[in-house]
Amino acid sequence: MLDCTPSCFIKRSAMNKYNDNMARFDTVDQAAHPDFFTRFLDKSLSLRDIGIYKQMMIDLLAIKEGAALLDVGCGTGQDALSLAELVGPGGRVVGIDASETMIQEARTRAAEAHLPVEYLSGNAYQLPFAEKTFDGCQSARVFEHLSEPGRALAEMIRVARPGARIVVADADLDLLMVDIPDRTLARKLIHLVCDNVRQGWMGRQLPRLFREAGLRNIVIIGSVLPSDFAFFKMIFDGILQHSLAAGAISAEELARFWSYLEEAEREQRFFGGVGGFIVSGQKP
Repeated sequence: MLDCTPSCFIKRSAMNKYNDNMARFDTVDQAAHPDFFTRFLDKSLSLRDIGIYKQMMIDLLAIKEGAALLDVGCGTGQDALSLAELVGPGGRVVGIDASETMIQEARTRAAEAHLPVEYLSGNAYQLPFAEKTFDGCQSARVFEHLSEPGRALAEMIRVARPGARIVVADADLDLLMVDIPDRTLARKLIHLVCDNVRQGWMGRQLPRLFREAGLRNIVIIGSVLPSDFAFFKMIFDGILQHSLAAGAISAEELARFWSYLEEAEREQRFFGGVGGFIVSGQKP
């Protein structure tokens, strides 16, 4: 687990009482408003350049018709549906998620699709499949919320067949960016967001995890995903409200930050985004 020790770090136990916080994807089913997380995922899929990001993952999986694929941390199931279209009727796609809320939503959305996809509740650390079951495995924006990402990667490798591609994409939240005149304030709040996500540096740590796991033919792709104001607020707002309550930032700093951004949005000059990495490797 990433060692998040700066003085601004808010204890996760103290964050449990708050809602609508993108750092709490590990407790969706316990949230007072679990629909926040489905809305967060839907909003992310509406971003202008998300299709480019998703296509890079698909290309790295090297999908063949009839393949069996696994999506770990499938959320509302949209990625798994896209994979199911590619493997065709002779293939199989399984989406697995620890949240029963997400699995039920995924099943509802897939009900009329008539595609070879199924959704299961499960633990990334104990995947309910035999060794060498899948021709490819992927996970997107999940490892940053795990306490033991290396263990989850080992499980993906275990259930993959020899030669299978493993593809993982995660943000690196210290690579959040926003255009405001106060650089010091921007850096402070970006670090707060990063340090209050369980694995805020996951993007930059993926290459090391893949090498340590013994994967071959590793490919590393850096990406920057521009964000609109609405999604940017979903990323920042919950964590910064918690930071305010914990005394890590002042009300004046928070008000000034949002004032900058709201003015930029009104004048149609808002720019923000998040950087991350997509890493693939091949099982020997």
